[in-house]
Amino acid sequence: MEYRRFDDKIYVRLDKDDEVIGALTEVCAKENLTIAQIQGIGGCESVTVGVFDGEKKVYNEKTVEGLLEMTSLDGNLTYYEGKPYLHLHAAFAYREDGEIKLLSGHLLKAVIGLTGEIVITPANGKIGRKFIEELGIRVWDFS
Repeated sequence: MEYRRFDDKIYVRLDKDDEVIGALTEVCAKENLTIAQIQGIGGCESVTVGVFDGEKKVYNEKTVEGLLEMTSLDGNLTYYEGKPYLHLHAAFAYREDGEIKLLSGHLLKAVIGLTGEIVITPANGKIGRKFIEELGIRVWDFS
């Protein structure tokens, strides 16, 4: 992984075998970011996404191995229990049985297989998160 700050944005290049969430959390911590928008594209070799089940309050997970084109990564940085918290959603295209398939949802894990090109746009301020038991999720906390 390598990154540079230009004006008000941070450009991150993720390399083969980098884990997306861990690497981006590391950049945000090193740069002392408290809130940011995150966007990106790239190529992964292993991806796990989830779709939230509101009744059971758990993520239904799906993992795909092999070359996956990360066609969109979008999310934000906030804080939860005093630590950086990345909330990311992503879409991936991949081949299966000669057809192009799409995988998308809440990003739980992604390992870079080729490269990742990520732009982090910090803002002034800080947003925390609080857990809402009846929803089963962490929501923005402006207090």
